[in-house]
Amino acid sequence: MGKKRVLISNDDGINAPGLRALVEALVSDGTCTVCVCGPADEQSAKSHAITLGRPLLSYPISVPDVEEAFAVEGTPADSVMLGLSGLMFKDGADFDLCVGGINRGDNCGLHVIYSGTVGAAREAACKGLPSLAVSLDDTRARDIAAFRPAARITAALIKALLRDEGDGGGHRLRALVGSVLNINFPAGSRVRGLYLAHQGSACVFPAFKEVYEEVSSNGCASDGRRLFRNTGGGMQWDGTPGSDTWAVREGWASVTPLGLRSDLAFGHESGAADPLGAADVPRVAAALMRAAAAELDLEVGGVSKL
Repeated sequence: MGKKRVLISNDDGINAPGLRALVEALVSDGTCTVCVCGPADEQSAKSHAITLGRPLLSYPISVPDVEEAFAVEGTPADSVMLGLSGLMFKDGADFDLCVGGINRGDNCGLHVIYSGTVGAAREAACKGLPSLAVSLDDTRARDIAAFRPAARITAALIKALLRDEGDGGGHRLRALVGSVLNINFPAGSRVRGLYLAHQGSACVFPAFKEVYEEVSSNGCASDGRRLFRNTGGGMQWDGTPGSDTWAVREGWASVTPLGLRSDLAFGHESGAADPLGAADVPRVAAALMRAAAAELDLEVGGVSKL
């Protein structure tokens, strides 16, 4: 049996150091064959937006040691959708896993709503492919070295996920179909371990500022139009023990299973079987965490709740 194939995308752009560090770790580990299809430039906070009504330009790009790599002048979800179309790669769209990241900046709490990194992984999940979204809680990270600790642990998780086990192999991959494992790493080289966390409610609120110095150059002064910039405002923290933000602030890498459905279950449905099999996802995530932690001599937290 040949190596499993993994599709990598992101929202920081295909040349971003987080993506390159992840590719480097996976290629070095030798567990899988890696393909890349990502945005040609930064597409942060594009969520799950896709491009309609105009063609998408794509072109090959050099990413060392991968099977193939393509840049797409579109959103993260565009890139994954195109990568899984069967039109891009010489060996088609027969992938075993999709990974979005590694993102510069966290995607904890309500940030998953805005995140293009999560959007890329979620697009693959919509198409039936097990997916991870990986982020580093460090907006100042600018080089590959800053992402390598997170990439190393992510590679160990992927290795545990792709390892054939059970009856016929692939049980863990099948269990993750229809879901995304959202992984957030603390900044720095020291990671306490892996924590199975719930999605919290942390979120950055906007702080719009009117931009007066650019008004005249944009012709806005004479016709009533005004210019505003959305800058980072105050932070709504969620320090609830067990939340993803809490775990990252405590030095853990948080692992949070995300589903594709957004509706709230009605009371009479609370005990019904999930059609996407989501009940198994936290247990599979815990198994991956234990395997990766054992390999890297890390702690495991949050799994006692299962």
